[in-house]
Amino acid sequence: MLQKSLIFLVLIAIFLTWYFIKKPNGRHLLLSFVITCIPFQVSIPIFSPIYLTESGTGTFTSKFFLTIPLIVSVFLLISRKNLNLFLFYRNDRWTLWILLLIIISLFNPLDFAKEATVAFGVYCFSYILFFRIISNLLTPLEIVEGVFSSLVFLCGLQFILAILYPLLGVSFVTTVFQAGGEQWATRVGTRPGAIGIFVTPANLGLFTTIVSGFFFATYLSGFKKKLSLFVLSANVITIILTYSRTSYITLVFVLFLMYFIYKNSTKPLFSFKSIVFGIAPALLFLYWLIYFSPFSSIFLKTDADDMYQARLDHWIIGMQIFKTSPIIGVGINSHVEYINHQVGLYKSIHNEFLTTNPIHNTHIIILAETGLIGFTLWLVFLLSSIVKAKNNISIHNNVVFSLTQIGLLITYVIYGFTDWAPLSLSTFPIFLLFTFFSNKFSLQSLRDCKIQLNNKLPNNKIIIPSS
Repeated sequence: MLQKSLIFLVLIAIFLTWYFIKKPNGRHLLLSFVITCIPFQVSIPIFSPIYLTESGTGTFTSKFFLTIPLIVSVFLLISRKNLNLFLFYRNDRWTLWILLLIIISLFNPLDFAKEATVAFGVYCFSYILFFRIISNLLTPLEIVEGVFSSLVFLCGLQFILAILYPLLGVSFVTTVFQAGGEQWATRVGTRPGAIGIFVTPANLGLFTTIVSGFFFATYLSGFKKKLSLFVLSANVITIILTYSRTSYITLVFVLFLMYFIYKNSTKPLFSFKSIVFGIAPALLFLYWLIYFSPFSSIFLKTDADDMYQARLDHWIIGMQIFKTSPIIGVGINSHVEYINHQVGLYKSIHNEFLTTNPIHNTHIIILAETGLIGFTLWLVFLLSSIVKAKNNISIHNNVVFSLTQIGLLITYVIYGFTDWAPLSLSTFPIFLLFTFFSNKFSLQSLRDCKIQLNNKLPNNKIIIPSS
């Protein structure tokens, strides 16, 4: 607790100094500060319910926290007026879907961790509330500046830490930000990897892959192009130093597909050309990466077989949970607790790892916890978001957030097959961030896009004028 408090005070000092230097052009730094706090997981514990699973009931914590975005939101609500928080539009439907799934979970008799479900809801909607408030206080350009500034700071810090360990072997930096970091930085003695301010190399690899999509989007859009390319290059080095197999594969697909969609945004998303020129080059590069590159040993000569078997066991458990409650699942943020309540039903469980860790597959977690209802909404969300983002890119509208959203969803689809980190406390708020602002400034349908194009309204590759 003391360590987290010191980190929080240092962050406050940095951003206050930054604000007074930028004044009067530093309004965006409040958004930057909140985003910067996300991977540090700075919060004040309030209540800790007791469950069978001490390590956590699901992918999120079961504890209740007073979060930074909630504190800032309350302050802004008191100090500001006419924030229009209760006006909902078609762009807000995804938040209502989350709320619906939470309500279903609370009435689900198989949800053995209802407090944990509520904890997820509080955590999730504290960020959505903050983003709604900040979208009414800042201009779209200020929002892009705020996101950019925070991610430059975070990526710079991650790069420095990755150079210190594992490249220079300065191991003490692995314990500065997360307890137990030194153990996970070596993957329990199997091989070293950078963890940055996270607890595992996988979390750092996922975070850096997601934000690399953002900097690739700003580079393609011409927003601070040189700095974007510099940070993107540093991110690639950081990801290499994580020695995370999944991160390597995901980054390749993200950059290839983002570039292809950006260059072919006016053409059909699914076509022979998209397969030949979009997916095929990525697959060829991955073939070289896995079998012939200097990194091939990471894929072929390490602990890969053991990790694949552990994931397979977890997936089997997840599908067994789904068969138990196929329609509504067993409750959001509760599947690990459910496993421990029903441990005798799963013959594949043969070690502590499988009963104390979330299932290492984001998509199976969604299927197990929310059933066919939640999984169908997840698939609809993925497809509709990519199509909507592509339509906006085709008319140079809201390109930064739209293109970032495509990279984000590609990351979640690919990375989600092997890990639960996309639904972790240190990553999911980033998902909420880009999803919120991608929807906030997007035209909803292809028809809307054609109307704007036919009316020859001013195009803006970065944002759209606030209405």
